[in-house]
Amino acid sequence: MANVRKNPSPTVGTGLPPVTPLEVDRVRRSTLDIVRKQMPIVRQVLDGTREWNNQQVRVFGMLLNKVMPDLHHSFNEHTVENKQVHELTFDELNEIASQAKIVEEDENDTNTTASSETPTEDTGS
Repeated sequence: MANVRKNPSPTVGTGLPPVTPLEVDRVRRSTLDIVRKQMPIVRQVLDGTREWNNQQVRVFGMLLNKVMPDLHHSFNEHTVENKQVHELTFDELNEIASQAKIVEEDENDTNTTASSETPTEDTGS
């Protein structure tokens, strides 16, 4: 019998390890395989030689959105790629250095502006 708590804590995890990018990729690939295998049937539905009920259409639409999202959603996706320093190319290192230089210059400009401003006194006249 499974050990199930009646009042699970929202702050305590399930004890499962986090999903890895490789596992996510496997799920997407299997979903893509399902969608690929259904394409001939989808063509028949579009031609009118076969009918699908609303539930079949919704399920296929959801699967299709998992492997090929709408354009307005795909632009919001950001992939984060972490590399060790020895794996970076020379161009990538230069880009990181230039971004750090820009941030440092912005911080220096902000500090210079803030320190050069002198408070003005209101004489009341």
